[in-house]
Amino acid sequence: MTIGRFNIELLEAFVAVAEAGNVTHAGSKLNRTQPCVSTQLRRLEERVGKPLIERNARTMNLTAAGRILYQHATDILKSHDEARLRLSAPELTGTVHVGLPEWYATGQLQSIFCNFVKIHPNVKLEMTVADSATLHEMLSNNEINLAIALVSPSRAKPGGVVEEPLHWVVGESCSLTDPLPLILFPEPCPFRELVFTALARAGKQWYERITTTSVAAAQVAVLSGAGVSCLPSGAVLDGFKILKEHNGFPSLPSTELAIYTQSKTQSPIVDYLEIHLNDLLENAIAPRSALAGKMQPDLRVV
Repeated sequence: MTIGRFNIELLEAFVAVAEAGNVTHAGSKLNRTQPCVSTQLRRLEERVGKPLIERNARTMNLTAAGRILYQHATDILKSHDEARLRLSAPELTGTVHVGLPEWYATGQLQSIFCNFVKIHPNVKLEMTVADSATLHEMLSNNEINLAIALVSPSRAKPGGVVEEPLHWVVGESCSLTDPLPLILFPEPCPFRELVFTALARAGKQWYERITTTSVAAAQVAVLSGAGVSCLPSGAVLDGFKILKEHNGFPSLPSTELAIYTQSKTQSPIVDYLEIHLNDLLENAIAPRSALAGKMQPDLRVV
């Protein structure tokens, strides 16, 4: 059987449902109604000739055919969007210096910046990876042009703030002893006070076993079973166990990320980046959905 050509809008609907975990959230992301998304998903399944998603009362899971199509569809949509951007983008020339939190320095956000310079070959990109406090200081000193950083209470809150969940995480071999061994970042990390307040509220004792400035070092320590850490969803690796309230760990508030720019007059490059990064930022840090988790079986909630 030969399958006909794929329609971009149908692929967008399928990928949105796969990543959101349900039709309602997918419709909100695409600015389409729920019946429209359901119809587009059904039309795609008719074209493929196979079910792509198994539905029951509570969950939506990708079928074997759905997993195959998802891998190709994401590549197709990425190429489609890049072509649209390249054809519609203004001519930009110059240098832009951006700052990123470490837990996104090797992930999707860095890919966004790398794609940006592919689209704009006459732009030189300089990238600084640091904690949010350092990035805010560098912005104030006009040492960088733009940063994606945790919202600072001492600075005016910009528009387009994106929430990112925080998780209690442990490795497979970690023993949850009393007091709890913690893996933390030093001051002025805002996660510290959240951890101390939440554990005190739950009546738990703790001690700091490892304190590190490096997200990568904290991830290795968690995987080794050295202790419990509090990490944003962007820093959660396959193989981590996520601890929930039924494990005795209280829920944590979400962090807030935003795009900040320097105090000096912005260049056209920074203006363009600021406009186009807001939606990309939200998509890049979207929480892993139940359906996406089916494609990442090592990430477990216990």
